[in-house]
Amino acid sequence: AEAHYRAALAAGGIDADVYYNLGNVLYRQEKLGGAILAWRRALALAPRDPDAAANLDFARRSVRDDVTAADPYPVWAPWQSALTASEGQWLGGALLGAGLLVLAFRGRSTHAPLVAIGGVLSGLGCLVGLGGALEAGLPPGGVVLAQDVTAQSDLGGGVELFTLHVGAEVQIVEVAAGQVLVALGDGRRGWLPEAAVGRIDPWGPLP
Repeated sequence: AEAHYRAALAAGGIDADVYYNLGNVLYRQEKLGGAILAWRRALALAPRDPDAAANLDFARRSVRDDVTAADPYPVWAPWQSALTASEGQWLGGALLGAGLLVLAFRGRSTHAPLVAIGGVLSGLGCLVGLGGALEAGLPPGGVVLAQDVTAQSDLGGGVELFTLHVGAEVQIVEVAAGQVLVALGDGRRGWLPEAAVGRIDPWGPLP
């Protein structure tokens, strides 16, 4: 089953259901990191999928590290976690367009309710669209696939900073020379081998 789902993805069948089912198969094989990565990719495509979200929440309870990835969403756009980047941009554009239409159709009238509705829709559209645009430009998230890996202070080695274990979720800040600079929610950063981290990019190759 794992080979079947991997082949489907490699052939271009990038779909939330495929990633969801792959996550289920990997979890049954006790491949915790791979399962979390697959479900995170499923949610990147379908952020409101309740089954993928429930499975991910359950799997996270088995992760040894009590860490979180750096929060990628601004405090003024909490809704963006329930939207894809493209959904945020399209919804923002639709709200902005509706607001401008309301303002345009009011003509020369100074009718307060119409002005207020148009202004609110336009402002909300700008915020939602900006949230989607910011998400589109964010660095990718990642999941630790190695059983344990130690973060280093420098690209070529340096001081050992902290150790992460399979299933830990990180934010990938930079990639260089086969290493990735990762960030955690508590502000810590360190370099890990690139092969030890799977990227939460639904269109990228699966490790």
